[in-house]
Amino acid sequence: MKPPISRFSFFQILQGLEGVIIIIACYITFFLKPLRNHWGLRKEEANRKLPGDGLVDLPKTKFTHAVNINAPAEFVWPWIAQIGQGRGGFYTYEALENLIGLNIYNSDVVLPEFQNPNIGDIIPFGPDGGYPLVICEEGSAMAIETSLNLEINRDYDPYVSTPEKYLHLSWLWYVEALDGNHSRFISRNRVDFDPSFKAKLIFRFLSEPIIFAMDRKMCLGIKKRAEHFYKNRTEIESVPC
Repeated sequence: MKPPISRFSFFQILQGLEGVIIIIACYITFFLKPLRNHWGLRKEEANRKLPGDGLVDLPKTKFTHAVNINAPAEFVWPWIAQIGQGRGGFYTYEALENLIGLNIYNSDVVLPEFQNPNIGDIIPFGPDGGYPLVICEEGSAMAIETSLNLEINRDYDPYVSTPEKYLHLSWLWYVEALDGNHSRFISRNRVDFDPSFKAKLIFRFLSEPIIFAMDRKMCLGIKKRAEHFYKNRTEIESVPC
């Protein structure tokens, strides 16, 4: 894993500019949000049941993004298993993440120390906290859940009571085999929040372009790493002894 650095590399800056352009384009094309919500999938594919859907039963906003990968599922899972700040990163725009102090650096190698996630493990999203794994199916699925009382900025139990102003979300990272040499990575986010105008403005409209740009890049980042991992393994195994 790369150590923290004090300034951005030229490549990170270029990638960050790409992210900014995508975010601006999404704000301009707000009417395309329904299409972005199932980027990489047909609508009927995006609507099928996946692990963790019951965590947030009635989301007010949701997306299911996906990317097909030219590698078996077992070459994708290691990158999912090590997701998190201080771990493998999120494979997205480092410059944009670190511009707001998240201190996230993406790994281009599989990190053995993070290859055995378990339910209850905290997945850090920054230096000051993270969210627990509530689903961990080895080789296929990891999901986090968080419920936040927005009035006091503290967690609450959604199965006991719901405060007046709240945010409740789940986020699934899932890989499925398509055939012996191909797989699909899926990122699914389901969000419920209080019916106030402010919450609708923030969680339904203002945050969507940013989340789409970052999540799309994560999907492509995992695809790139998994395919490289698989190609190198294949080349090594094909070398005659």
